[in-house]
Amino acid sequence: MTDASVHLFRIPAGMADEDAKSLAAINREIVELAERRRKTIAVAGHLARSKIAWKIETFAEAVLYRLVALAEGTALSWNAAIPLPAFLCTRAVVETIALLVDFQGRVGKLLEGEDLKGLNELTMNRIFSTRDEGWLQGSPELKSVNVMTHIEKLDKLLPGALGHYNRLSERCHPNSLGHHQMFASTDYSNGNVTYDSAKAMRDVTAIIAGLTLLGVAEHCLGELSVLSERVSELHHRVSPS
Repeated sequence: MTDASVHLFRIPAGMADEDAKSLAAINREIVELAERRRKTIAVAGHLARSKIAWKIETFAEAVLYRLVALAEGTALSWNAAIPLPAFLCTRAVVETIALLVDFQGRVGKLLEGEDLKGLNELTMNRIFSTRDEGWLQGSPELKSVNVMTHIEKLDKLLPGALGHYNRLSERCHPNSLGHHQMFASTDYSNGNVTYDSAKAMRDVTAIIAGLTLLGVAEHCLGELSVLSERVSELHHRVSPS
């Protein structure tokens, strides 16, 4: 789905060359992900032969929409020189990509073992995952995996991901980096403290590091498209419809 209204980062004149190149690459990635989106996933072709394959693709599509929305939210906030919500969105991007990477890996392993039951349980959990105690009373198998489990697993594949996530969390939490050091500057010669809502705009590298992972997401989504077809073939072979 091509959408001319996709929100991208404005790259100001005078920005450091490396940062400008990185943001330009991120803009291209946002556009590519936005163009991957589908308005409808029809029950046709290989998806008509396997409800599990249909679940894989519909879950992945919802995650894709979430990633594009978060990336656009980051760009809009940054362009408006309101860095705090940009950090919040970037951290959510990292969390979502960690979830996606884990999902792709699990689908691949379950497919190798021809474990259709496991594939169905995985997709049901991911689609309907929750921490709401009321919901879980009737369906405890839908309890969501703690996001830190996904982040720590991502760090094993991409060393440094956990450290960056923790630094983003310091920006996002109401800790010093999320309030005093986000907005305040102290003149220790006289004790005066001045405030600037855009002070943290200098920390563009934190945004870049998080959104660079969008390329990982695109790779995962491509792999999941292939895996869903293979799941459909397996499902149809084992249990022809």
